[in-house]
Amino acid sequence: MWHSTAEHWHHAAYARHFAHAGSIDHGSWLGHTIVSAIIHGLIYGAIFRLFRGMSLTEVLVIAVFGLLIVGGGYWWWNSRMDMNA
Repeated sequence: MWHSTAEHWHHAAYARHFAHAGSIDHGSWLGHTIVSAIIHGLIYGAIFRLFRGMSLTEVLVIAVFGLLIVGGGYWWWNSRMDMNA
């Protein structure tokens, strides 16, 4: 979970080291780890339920399209950020 300020980019777990007036405390790393594990478990559970009963070819085609969409979104977001810098 990355976020930025006007000066720099850093991970939310280290936000307390860069405290500024008006910044938000992101909590402990243990709490973040537990919540992250629960969210990931729910997401992976949903994905596995959706893929149940599909052939390996169908799953691979969906996975490739998913990676292309995520990679395209990542590229688009970074190119947009580079233009604003």
